[in-house]
Amino acid sequence: MRRVLDRHRFERPIDAAWVAVSCLVPLIVGLLSRMGATDLAYHLRAGDQILGGSIPRADTYTFTVAGLPWLDQQWGSQGILALFYRLGGWPTLAAAQGLLVGATFSLVYLAARSAGARVRDASLLTLAGFVVGVAGLAMRPQLLALPLFGVLLWVVAGREAHPARLWAAPLLTALCANLHGSFPIFVVVLVVAWLEDRRRRSAQASRTLAITVVSTAATLANPFGFRVWTYVYDLSTNPVIRNTIAEWAPTTLGNLPGWLTVVSGLAVAAILIRRRRAVPWTTLALLAGTFLLALSAQRAIVWWAMIAPVAMASVLTETAPDGARVRPAAESSAPARTVVAVLLAAVFVLAPWFRGASPQTFLGAAPVGLSNEVLTLPAGSRLMVHQPWGSWFEFAVPQDPVFVDSRIEIVPQFIWKDYGEVGFAGAGWQEVLNRWDVDAIVADKDWELLPFLERDTAEWRVLYEDADGAVFVRAG
Repeated sequence: MRRVLDRHRFERPIDAAWVAVSCLVPLIVGLLSRMGATDLAYHLRAGDQILGGSIPRADTYTFTVAGLPWLDQQWGSQGILALFYRLGGWPTLAAAQGLLVGATFSLVYLAARSAGARVRDASLLTLAGFVVGVAGLAMRPQLLALPLFGVLLWVVAGREAHPARLWAAPLLTALCANLHGSFPIFVVVLVVAWLEDRRRRSAQASRTLAITVVSTAATLANPFGFRVWTYVYDLSTNPVIRNTIAEWAPTTLGNLPGWLTVVSGLAVAAILIRRRRAVPWTTLALLAGTFLLALSAQRAIVWWAMIAPVAMASVLTETAPDGARVRPAAESSAPARTVVAVLLAAVFVLAPWFRGASPQTFLGAAPVGLSNEVLTLPAGSRLMVHQPWGSWFEFAVPQDPVFVDSRIEIVPQFIWKDYGEVGFAGAGWQEVLNRWDVDAIVADKDWELLPFLERDTAEWRVLYEDADGAVFVRAG
């Protein structure tokens, strides 16, 4: 125990630089990253309604499923995101993105330290996890859940030295159940912690089990009750989502996140194989389960990126017997001070408020020129919008309903088929547009339908065109 507690103190001046790198580099990258409107803009519209006092219960954003029940499990995140936007617009949201990313991996670092890793080892593990998981750190409800999960990893890793902290788990789990659908993984980590306590025959095992049960029950403290669990199940097994959305597809070597995930898994396996001492089966089960989860869907890579550093910190903990430490020779603190100063200066220079307030500066998938032109159409016009832009148009042009948007789980499969018929220029695209009484089409520049629309001057005419795409309206 004394050995673990000692490691929470810096042994060398350079340790301060290691901590700064592991905590501030994620923050800086978060500040540099653009936000994506696809998984953000419609949340702002919903959040505005929530701040007004009501949670959306039925769809009012589309004309294809208007009135269909909507289980808005992420209502808490929407309210927070909308509050950030009210406080300072896009720059404040961009700053929040950086701070949330920085906080998440600062907590991973603290958890790795609580698991027994030295400063440098904990920092390197944290940075490795950040590199693997960086693609999953977009500004959306999931990002609000990640710091909560970081706190959970920290209190679980340090439960032997600070058992009372584990009682934060029910609150963390309840909060996540109102922010994002990832709350089941909170329960999984607690179950593994209880199994580890039982394996070690710890006197705290009964306490850990009680906290796990209370945390599971706490997930029901939400406006929808048990239905949040069925929501998660339905979402994760929805064939439309699994087959059409890249981040829900299985992880492959076809992109950089896939490569990083596989390489990190192989590195973990190599370390475990080379280790002479047996690794607890609970640790192996947690690593294997989380890695398989990451392989099952690219969206889940971030959980592997957070859990693996903490689990490996316990594996790599020094096993030398307790005893007096050899005091390291005196070292200059100048290098560490320089590193910290440079990183802090970078944070200041990259503050989003120095970059103006235009959505084009901070957002992707937000064709402002096209949405501004659509604002000139009569209110209530039915829009066939390129699906990744649907969220932006719901926010920027709220008076006009769209065909489909980012809430893929609430749209029936036959409507997605109709959307594909138009977007990919199927034989029945005209029939689909007429059947749904579409008034205007907002097409991406790469849509296969564009040449057909340009030739069909009797039915459609170009209202506006720019580098993103074009707006077509009925010729009449």
